[in-house]
Amino acid sequence: MIGLAPWMQMGFDHVSSMNQTGRLPHALMIDGPGGWGEVELAAEIAMMLIERSGDPRTIAHPDFRWIEAENSVVKVDQIRNLIDFIQQTAHLGSLKVVVLEDAQKMNLNAANALLKILEEPPIGSHLILVTEAKDLMLPTVISRCQRVSIRKATREVVVRWLSEQDVAAEESEPLLIEYGGAPFHVLEAVRAERKSLWSALKTARDGKTSVSDVVDGLRNENIVEVLTRWARFLHRLAVEDRVGPDGLDFFDDLIDARRMARSNTGLNRSLQLERLMFRWRGLVILDRQKN
Repeated sequence: MIGLAPWMQMGFDHVSSMNQTGRLPHALMIDGPGGWGEVELAAEIAMMLIERSGDPRTIAHPDFRWIEAENSVVKVDQIRNLIDFIQQTAHLGSLKVVVLEDAQKMNLNAANALLKILEEPPIGSHLILVTEAKDLMLPTVISRCQRVSIRKATREVVVRWLSEQDVAAEESEPLLIEYGGAPFHVLEAVRAERKSLWSALKTARDGKTSVSDVVDGLRNENIVEVLTRWARFLHRLAVEDRVGPDGLDFFDDLIDARRMARSNTGLNRSLQLERLMFRWRGLVILDRQKN
């Protein structure tokens, strides 16, 4: 595990203090903007409660469970299994601990089933919900949890922390734009050796590689994520006043293409990306002529 980043420390210390003084609630909700260590904070808290070290998502412990969405949905059967587990007597110590990742992905039946255990929690049970989109959750679920919110840190703090994780500033700066400033998403991309989209976009606009080859290099990427990251770069160029009206039109094109990609599983992604790459190449050439 990576450990606690500076902006996560306050939340961990607060939970640790409640635990030490016997005031730890049955249900915690760790929420944040996404990619700021929400899952990692939940993992650290869980390991503290069951007094173990390591990655809780892979650890074997009779009194602990980590639950994730299945096919992008947390289903009612998963919640029923959670309830059955948490109602059993603890094997080691006196605590039963469950982490529910991506809690906003519960369907309505799952959320209603979870409410029952939140309203009448067994003694010694602790449920940790993790979400990066609490607005998608039932208000009745949120109201029965004590929130531990992660706040964004300054760019300086983030760059320094990433450098401590062996991500140099010259590498982290474009990636922070690409991943919406989310440091854990940047770190995940670096450790997975995922190429920066900005490198592909620069290659396309410089004309050093054919558009089809650039698109082929993105074949293993999720097209919705590619278009989202691309839009972030274009937004930065617009903020820096480096694109004209055509650039704003292209931004709308990217957003429309992303909307289509989300709703159309049969979309020919290669043709869509090639079309956009040709438009991108033209935009940059015009921009260079202005400068």
